[in-house]
Amino acid sequence: MHKTPEEIYRTRRQFFNDHAEAWLDMWYRNPDTGEYDRHRENFKRLFSLVPLEPGDRVLDAGCGSGVLVPMILERIGATGLLYEVDFAEKMIEVNRKLHDADNVRFIVSDVARAPLDSASCDVVLCFACFPHLQDKEKTLKSLAGLLKKGGTLAVVHFESSDGINRHHESCSAVAHDYLPGREEMLSLFESAALKVDLFIDEPGFYCVRATK
Repeated sequence: MHKTPEEIYRTRRQFFNDHAEAWLDMWYRNPDTGEYDRHRENFKRLFSLVPLEPGDRVLDAGCGSGVLVPMILERIGATGLLYEVDFAEKMIEVNRKLHDADNVRFIVSDVARAPLDSASCDVVLCFACFPHLQDKEKTLKSLAGLLKKGGTLAVVHFESSDGINRHHESCSAVAHDYLPGREEMLSLFESAALKVDLFIDEPGFYCVRATK
């Protein structure tokens, strides 16, 4: 039976709520070390391409249970501010339990309607979340509005667009969720008045970086 957009949205949110407690263990725990360093080299690459500075205000859009939190805080320091935003309340609940730094703000919200001031963020990171955005064009425009002039927005995955899309096809809850290829993504960023200066879509890594 064909699902309405609202039904797809609810099914997607329920999927992430159902898996919130186990999410970090499922995707990021290294069985050899017991630490969440399964993708250590890719995380290094991410932050080499999207460098953060002490004092930066960072939006971690679609943050899930917060795998990026320690790495972001290490870079922005005590003078920075991190917004953890996700539409799945259970993800934010787990995230809050794991991270208690004073300069983290936890927000349950659809990313497209994040209750932040315009031009309030130096960096917006969409890590492993972009396929799950219900309206990609609308959301990118909203996120661009939260960026300061000269700020950076990056979409990053640790797999190619083809690899991500094949993976999602195998799960009914996110079967409609896809990561755009080059032409579509560049068009989306152009519509949001964001200037793309880096595009990588290769086996094991995807990154679109743009400035406002």
